[in-house]
Amino acid sequence: MNACLKDLAARDGVSLFVSHEWPVKDAPFEERQFAWIPNRLTWRSQRDLYPLEQQLEEFAPEIMVMPSWHIPAYRRMARKFAKRCWRVMVMDNPWRGTLKQRLGALVSPFYVKPLTDVVWLPGERQANFARKLGFLQDSILRGSFSCDYPGFAAVHSARISAGLPLPRCFIFVGRLVPDKSVDKLAEAYRMYRKQISDPWPLICCGSGPLRSRLEEQEGIRMEGFVQPEKMPEVLASAGCLILPSRFEPWALVVHEAAAAGRLILASENVGAIPHLVQPGYNGFIFSNNGVSSLATLMSRVSGMSDFRLDQMSRASHSLSKQFSPTQWSNTLLDSYNARLSNVE
Repeated sequence: MNACLKDLAARDGVSLFVSHEWPVKDAPFEERQFAWIPNRLTWRSQRDLYPLEQQLEEFAPEIMVMPSWHIPAYRRMARKFAKRCWRVMVMDNPWRGTLKQRLGALVSPFYVKPLTDVVWLPGERQANFARKLGFLQDSILRGSFSCDYPGFAAVHSARISAGLPLPRCFIFVGRLVPDKSVDKLAEAYRMYRKQISDPWPLICCGSGPLRSRLEEQEGIRMEGFVQPEKMPEVLASAGCLILPSRFEPWALVVHEAAAAGRLILASENVGAIPHLVQPGYNGFIFSNNGVSSLATLMSRVSGMSDFRLDQMSRASHSLSKQFSPTQWSNTLLDSYNARLSNVE
């Protein structure tokens, strides 16, 4: 989002006011990354959001972009600024048919839809949920997430220009928590190392309570939490991303890996796969419960020739071009200008 906001702020006639939560323990982003935004409100608790209304009144936004509907203060502002600005709600949850989602669909006409003029989603799994909530096609925007595309694409370009093979190394990037299936990753990697004589190493990036499940295992290198500006360099040392998540609404790291020209092994639960992973083209998809199938796919990838890995690397990079900070800004501003034209 930081990269997207930078692109937006560089556009003529655009001024930003940003309210964002302080970085949390499992994702300790350095606050200095956001210091370039002159007009912002940071918060740790709902009490910190008390000045929000006054600051928004002074700023007088024409466009309000809000992350879902779970923050009470943001809901209040969405209601207060109805008809005073164009309200865009970003949501990344896919439709899973849970009881909570079904109840949400029932109350959406009274609780969700009044908060926004359009919803902005990363992809089709989320669009399915939006339709269940009652949003029609002309109220649904797509492409709400993008990595810092130029930085990651440069990794791919540098490898191609130098004529180097794809590094024979796996990488995992994510919080070390149960939802990311860190336990199954550890088990699958142990199984994989027993299957072949020359296994690839595995780099693990992230922080969280399940670090111990990985850190003492043979072949695994723990990098800890990697700040965004360092991530292209780390991805450059690996050839294939593994993401075995139990639940992953989107997974921006899939776009980062694709932009860098890396193969992708992803669980069927990863929301980005319909757009960024095509089996046999730039990676493979496996069942979240399939520890042995993940191990087998790891063996399959590490047994590929440099030529085949290069083909899949180029395919991955090609798929990544669907999203970028430039396209993100274009979607927001073009949709807003189209709305103005329709009003006139």
